[in-house]
Amino acid sequence: MTIRRTVFATLVSSLITGQALAHNHHDESEYRQHGAHVHGVVELNIAQDANALLVEITAPGADVVGFEHAPKNDQQKKELDNALKTLAQPLQLLTFSADAQCTLVDTVVTETLTAHDDKHGDHDSHDHNEHEHHDHDSHDHDEHAHHDHDHDHDHDHEDGSCNGQHGEFSAQYTFNCDNIETLTDMQSDWFKHFATTEKITIQAITNKGQKAGQLTPAQTQFTF
Repeated sequence: MTIRRTVFATLVSSLITGQALAHNHHDESEYRQHGAHVHGVVELNIAQDANALLVEITAPGADVVGFEHAPKNDQQKKELDNALKTLAQPLQLLTFSADAQCTLVDTVVTETLTAHDDKHGDHDSHDHNEHEHHDHDSHDHDEHAHHDHDHDHDHDHEDGSCNGQHGEFSAQYTFNCDNIETLTDMQSDWFKHFATTEKITIQAITNKGQKAGQLTPAQTQFTF
């Protein structure tokens, strides 16, 4: 399952993709849209719309909380809650050029870890009913073996590893910058909060043009 795209995220995607195609960066665009979910890699998209900066971050659950399934105990529930609170405070994660005077005006944070748990529960219920039905079948032994196979299949779902389904986080932020023409760089403290992330890939499109780059724990500043 992929995170449901908001109008905000769609705008960022269309702006970046359109600019990429205009500059013959088709391969970069294809990777951003269809690239595999990779542990250790967070995607960050930035788009300028007049005086507004639209920021979209997509991160694997493993990079944020260390797991990609619904919380299984109190400790994991606490980690999920803390992560959502941190993501809801982007000023702790991103800092733009002081002269640009950027102010946060909107924040939307979502996750799909718990959504997977709901789906898993529905799947379990379905298999249970199927098994009860097969108990009255004359081929109980064969059907039971098949049910055991289904159970193993469900177990993979629980760990978020079946059919490429991985829980992830999405955050969309809107900043209004009074002097956006003076925007030159962005500093990220992401790695201080989510230490398992190895790198952040960035696609940015502003009035200065399109620019791609990446951040690492040793390089946390992006220049527009």
